[in-house]
Amino acid sequence: MATTIGIVKSATETILGIGEVSIDNFTFKLFYKWSVSLFVAGSVVVCSSQFFGDPISCETSRDDAYQADDSVDEEVLNAYCWMYSTFDIPPDFKGSCARKTFDSTNLYNTYYQFVSIFLMIQAVMFYLPRCIWLSMEGGLMGFLVKGNQGRVVEDGEMKKEKLLVHFCEHVHNKFNKYAFCFFLCELLNIFISLSQIIVTNAFLNHQFLDYGLLVYQYYRLPAEERQLPNTVNPMCEVFPKVATCNYVRYGRGGGQEVKNAICILSLNIINDKVFALLWFWHCFLIFAGFQRILTRSAQLLSARIRYFLMKMMILRYLTNNRHEKSIQHYVMNCSIGDWFVLYQMSKNLNKRFFAEFMAMLSVKVHPESPWSQINDLVNPDPESGGEVDTDPELDMDKMAFPPPNGPSAPFNRDLYDEEQSIGSSGSTGEEGGASGDNTLERQRKNKIKNEVDRKLSKKQKAVLAAAGLKILKKKDKSN
Repeated sequence: MATTIGIVKSATETILGIGEVSIDNFTFKLFYKWSVSLFVAGSVVVCSSQFFGDPISCETSRDDAYQADDSVDEEVLNAYCWMYSTFDIPPDFKGSCARKTFDSTNLYNTYYQFVSIFLMIQAVMFYLPRCIWLSMEGGLMGFLVKGNQGRVVEDGEMKKEKLLVHFCEHVHNKFNKYAFCFFLCELLNIFISLSQIIVTNAFLNHQFLDYGLLVYQYYRLPAEERQLPNTVNPMCEVFPKVATCNYVRYGRGGGQEVKNAICILSLNIINDKVFALLWFWHCFLIFAGFQRILTRSAQLLSARIRYFLMKMMILRYLTNNRHEKSIQHYVMNCSIGDWFVLYQMSKNLNKRFFAEFMAMLSVKVHPESPWSQINDLVNPDPESGGEVDTDPELDMDKMAFPPPNGPSAPFNRDLYDEEQSIGSSGSTGEEGGASGDNTLERQRKNKIKNEVDRKLSKKQKAVLAAAGLKILKKKDKSN
């Protein structure tokens, strides 16, 4: 029992991709994982005789006067009719599940032998976009998120700084091709699904397009109505269980003789249900695929939608993040490639770790931000001959305003707003009594300071302070 549970658990984790690095999305998995599994399972079931016995069983009539001499070998008859039996059953045949709709063509059932191979080829076709994407992805996501996926990330600060360096050096504005290749693979999934519907329709003599719908309508009829002679069962029309076979052989006199046999196609008991399931699966894939294309188009056209999707991934840690506006500005102005890579990272990384990484990244890169001009004063371009900070990231926290208790007081590096304690809101004792005359003035200054603190984040104030120092130094030199 434990072994069975372990096998089921392993199979479930493999199918659902639990524990793996996600490099795609749920819709993509429907095509390359669920579809391939379904086609392979159908191929195995069709070619496994243990579920329905021999694929065909035939019977031929014998002349009572020559039973001993004219008997037909059963194995030879079954093998011959498996290759050459036809659908032709007289219209007045009273047996069950025979073909009732006739046309001018003489149809053979030999293509049933290729159903297993046909389904396996379809499985390979559905896996092609996955192979293309794996070759293009090249293990990038695994490289970026390695060691940062657990509930607790050890040495988080060091890993965030390392990830920031890797992202800025190897990913930033370099992966638009990466993103659009994935979008093309999504389109290829839909194209393959549509093409396989057309191929399957041709394979089943143009009876597949409405096959699932007709099966649904047939089984919605009352049981009594389904038994009427004029009611057509679509499963028996496409996959008849009864067929005839004209067995040709040489008789006792040396001439050819034809013996008519009736055959039971046990294989079609499985075929009709497999293709009915595939019909509904194709419909579901087409719906999911086109829905993905619509949402992807909206993402490409709207920066707000891209930010909303990113926000939903880290909502818990973004609502009280002091750099929420910076993150929003960065996500809404970064390239499609950067956004796609970051969105994939958000699926794999620890959520808090990713939110803090986004805060650091938005402060460092922040394209077209009104603060970028001030940042240029602090970190001038090396080509312009200015001074360059050797630190891989501008540590703006270290350049913040001096703390009120003196320059030796430690600086708080928290990225999140917290409620200030009541005891820290003001000072009491003799020192407060000595400054009682300036209470109103001090309150006015505190009010102004609080307003500024509320409007500006800590790093923004740091940038302003650094820029102000630069300007003052330039004025001193000019004087």
